[in-house]
Amino acid sequence: MAHALKTQNPNVDFVYFGDLRNAPFGPKSSEELFGITLRAMRFLREQGADEIVAACNSVSVSVIRPLMDAFGIQGTSVIEMVGPAARALKIRAPKNILVIATEATVRSGIYEQTFSENGLHTAMMAIPTLASAIEQGRQESEIEQIILPVVDRVSKEGVDTLVFGCTHYPFARNVFERLFAEREVNVELFDPAEAVANEVVALFQTQGQGRQWFITSKDSHVFQETVKRLFGKDTVIHVVDNTLLD
Repeated sequence: MAHALKTQNPNVDFVYFGDLRNAPFGPKSSEELFGITLRAMRFLREQGADEIVAACNSVSVSVIRPLMDAFGIQGTSVIEMVGPAARALKIRAPKNILVIATEATVRSGIYEQTFSENGLHTAMMAIPTLASAIEQGRQESEIEQIILPVVDRVSKEGVDTLVFGCTHYPFARNVFERLFAEREVNVELFDPAEAVANEVVALFQTQGQGRQWFITSKDSHVFQETVKRLFGKDTVIHVVDNTLLD
């Protein structure tokens, strides 16, 4: 998501917070997600952020909006992942949509609700282990085995649009593309990141000096490598003292 935004506007200033200490989010309960998200939003506010992109489907609008109301986090503008995806797909008018996501996202029903409000019907499919496998830097052969049930379902049900309902999944896009090509399946792989970036540029203040800060709650060599590959080898990632989040 941050890379899509930076691609659209290289001058944007942003703070990225990756809460790796609490990942993965998919298996967590709504109560746990509320607490995690509240601490993250307060931390970002303390870093000076008054415009926030919730770049995680598991803590999308169904968690963010109630938090803002219940805990009085006012003066903050929030863009989440699901609404922009629905609005972008509404223009394309796909016939048969399948959203793959974490357990928490599927359980929330947020995709079905938001897509329905935009005149779209979607089926859902949870992939409980894909996000953590990508985050841990597992071998491509392991990723392939996790993805195969998705390929089978898309093939059997004639899905024309597969939505990545988790921001980790696009990192395995090449595996999806290869498996679909091998089966001669024609399906659009839709990453909501570009749609979200479009709305951020349209609605938020994105004219800056191109400054970027990366903060995480737990060190990870996979995270370090990914950030440096996408944003430059000299990018500095700060590991925050977790007492600041409690």
